[in-house]
Amino acid sequence: MTASRCAALHPVLVLGLGTGDQSISPDTACLLENIEVLAAPRRMLEHFPDKRCIALTAPLEKALEALEQARAEGKRCAVLADGDPLLFGIGATLAARPAFSAPESLRIIPGISAMQTGCARLRLPWHNLSVLSLHGRKDWLPLAHAVLTGKPLCIYTDCRNNAAAIAAFLLERGMDRFQMIVASCLNTNDERISSHTLSEAAATAFRGDESVFLLPLSEKEQTGTLRFGLDESRLALDRGLYTKAPVRAAALSLLSPSPENTLWDIGAGCGCLSLEAATLLHRGRVVALERDPSRADLIRENRRRLGLPHLDVVSGSAPEALEDLPDPDLVFVGGGLGGKDVRRAERLLERIVLRLKPGGRMVVAAALLSTLHVATEFARKQGLRHSVTQIQAAETVPLAGSLTFRPLNPVFLIGIFPDDPLLSRRLS
Repeated sequence: MTASRCAALHPVLVLGLGTGDQSISPDTACLLENIEVLAAPRRMLEHFPDKRCIALTAPLEKALEALEQARAEGKRCAVLADGDPLLFGIGATLAARPAFSAPESLRIIPGISAMQTGCARLRLPWHNLSVLSLHGRKDWLPLAHAVLTGKPLCIYTDCRNNAAAIAAFLLERGMDRFQMIVASCLNTNDERISSHTLSEAAATAFRGDESVFLLPLSEKEQTGTLRFGLDESRLALDRGLYTKAPVRAAALSLLSPSPENTLWDIGAGCGCLSLEAATLLHRGRVVALERDPSRADLIRENRRRLGLPHLDVVSGSAPEALEDLPDPDLVFVGGGLGGKDVRRAERLLERIVLRLKPGGRMVVAAALLSTLHVATEFARKQGLRHSVTQIQAAETVPLAGSLTFRPLNPVFLIGIFPDDPLLSRRLS
């Protein structure tokens, strides 16, 4: 299509109708008078029997292609949307399509969103509000990141990801630091706004089309904030069998995490390394993999105590349980390489290296010389850059009215840095 032809096409009018019963205002009706093709959710189209209509139903691709074709034919087109089309709406979807890349191809007129209406009812300023949508989403990591900021939050829901599910998610992960306000049917005769504790909300039935507002409790009621350095007295531990603080600190230093990284902790035990890492990866994700169900439950309990919603706990054995996990930037192997099955240990290391993102790093903790041998031999055979650090530390204990040192078990940390672009070819 020539530049002059593109310039002659009419822009697509994207109209936000606001909240409420979707009655068409006089101003909107005036804008729609000359429209020939109208795209909208099916419930809105019944009001326009004289228009050529395109129903916006999932999946959207065919409907959007029909809209683009109608515009290419020179038709005057409009799209109707709930609320503000650029707040988790159709406006952002249209603007991202190549057919509407030119600024003059779309004219977006926003309506009042459910978020704005809810804020008005609550007299809540929204310039410092975080807004996200769980409508049709499976990944709740954005919710975990948002609640860590401690800011007020507005969430759009659906029948599956509703207010009760949100409350249960936060309670399970120790984020009971919010009051929940649920707003439904705004600007209708059935409008309802209700306030709940998270425990109350988790036990309540909700329709699933509400807007949920999470308001932080007063600072005195906050249970804690993220900071490096675990208070081990707050944790549920298994007979003292956990990664000690000096080893955790050294391992994380070797891993060199950035806040947005994804980290796997394989053979996580009670989860101490995962918990420590989660305080550093406040915009990322930590996955603790543990095959012992009782220890996996300890990790969940520790996550609840510390309030780390972006820490996921997976019960299972590596490498089988790795398949459905998001690719990692960093991997800590605290268990799973012991025993006599050397080939299985090598397969695990191979699988990890192939799944690491470019520039990824892995650290293996070895309390046994056999584990040290397996990890270093694997790295040597594959030609991978690696290092070995021995951690030997001691802690004070009372003795004869004074203090003495009690040594901790020595641990080897094997850092493996598979940054060779030909690596996947050699391992395949």
